[in-house]
Amino acid sequence: SRVALTAGTRSRGALVPAAEPRPCRPIKPRAMVLRRGESFSHGIKVRQGRSKKGATLPRTIRKPEVGKRAGAGASSRGSSAASGSPFPGFARPTPADVVALHRQLAAVFGERRPTQGRSRREILDTVVGTILSQNTTNTNSAAAFANLKTKFKTWDHVRKATPSTVQTAIRCGGLAPKKTKWIQHILKKVHVERGATSLEYLRNESKERVHELLERFPGVGKKTVAIINLFDVGHPDMAVDTHVFRYAEQLGWVPSDKNRAAHNAKVKSAKDKWPVVTRDTAYAHLDAVFPDRLKYSMHLILTDTTGGLPTVCTARDTLSFDGRAVFVNGVPLRQAVRERAEK
Repeated sequence: SRVALTAGTRSRGALVPAAEPRPCRPIKPRAMVLRRGESFSHGIKVRQGRSKKGATLPRTIRKPEVGKRAGAGASSRGSSAASGSPFPGFARPTPADVVALHRQLAAVFGERRPTQGRSRREILDTVVGTILSQNTTNTNSAAAFANLKTKFKTWDHVRKATPSTVQTAIRCGGLAPKKTKWIQHILKKVHVERGATSLEYLRNESKERVHELLERFPGVGKKTVAIINLFDVGHPDMAVDTHVFRYAEQLGWVPSDKNRAAHNAKVKSAKDKWPVVTRDTAYAHLDAVFPDRLKYSMHLILTDTTGGLPTVCTARDTLSFDGRAVFVNGVPLRQAVRERAEK
């Protein structure tokens, strides 16, 4: 008969190492079952409000601090002056370019609008869900998040739990030790500072202050904070993930290496030189030039892995836009959608 061995036991004189923990058993979380009018992005299920023709900015997304209500007259305005970009003088995209691309994409994938009123999701849910979505698929991160919520009733329980218990719950999302450390550090730090394991106070903070308060935590970058601003707090914030970054590079909406080298060779002052193009500098550029009223819809269309552009234009494909029509690998978008559906 087979004898079970534990760590430290010996079989015929040889030390038998501890067996690797089994990966967490993926369950079928409700978060992965989408209804009509829902999107799936960064491992998070996002409910959408109704899209009405000619509607002004929804209540969930706050009005830009610089100006007038976001309606048709604001469609060509970004969230800040062009000088807010780390690439001053780089002409693409113009707000009109963004409006034109959004019009074409929304005709195929639908315009995305936030629900009216306050988000029902806790901000900590979004923070943890986004951390779990790093370096894995939406399916795996959603399973890890559902396992975590099933195992622990509250975030306070996660804060007090042993790291090994949390790691077991989220293992199917990958990088469990690192993600556990990040998650528990945030929970413990917030509890010490606020006297409660909650980030709901961020709903009363400005867009910039939300970035300042959250980016100090390891594992939380500009993308995660922008998602929280966009989905939960209500600030227009153009989060840039791997999908958005790839599309921006393919569309020429961030400088190429050649563009950057040519620009930096001309300028004399170091402060006028363009930085290396990364997801963070791309975020700063796109957030500065995208119209505020389109940031929510464009982000979800570009990142929704169940009903958005990534279902047709994957990491192996190339996106292009001539100002009137969208193409995937040179094929018109609607044709690419039909061909993908037939496979």
